[in-house]
Amino acid sequence: MNEPTETELALRRSLGRFATGVTVVTCSAVDGRPCGITANSFSSVSLEPPQVLWNIAKVSNSLQAYLEADRFAIHVLRNDQRSLAEHFARTDHTVYRGIDYTLSGDRVPILPGVLARFDCRTDTIHESGDHYIIVGEVMKHVVADGEPLLFYAGNYGLLSDKPVDAGND
Repeated sequence: MNEPTETELALRRSLGRFATGVTVVTCSAVDGRPCGITANSFSSVSLEPPQVLWNIAKVSNSLQAYLEADRFAIHVLRNDQRSLAEHFARTDHTVYRGIDYTLSGDRVPILPGVLARFDCRTDTIHESGDHYIIVGEVMKHVVADGEPLLFYAGNYGLLSDKPVDAGND
């Protein structure tokens, strides 16, 4: 993979000005290995039918597992789950050592204690640029109380009532 150009870095900085929640998307590879990847590209698509989407980079080492998975789960992280986000942001998305999880009836790894979870059936996959867009039909969802973990300008953060100085970028 080539180093990003100055133009690409500038675009990444601009895109980073959009604060997002942080999710971990899980699935099981064809061989049964659990996979998990941190993603902030999660979005709702439709209420009828219930659909959500997320993006995965073509260079991800777990790409094939997600392209072949019929089922996956999107876990919206709480503000005290930064270590979980950092764990699954690492290169090897199949390492679950020290990670608490169970398997759903569909053999998808389920992480406990998250703000929300969307158990999905893969609906469509679109190739676009250097990513794939994976659209899932929400088969089940759960929600809990708490505060979200956020990602902004390349850093994790928390909700705040304090005004933020946006600067002059």
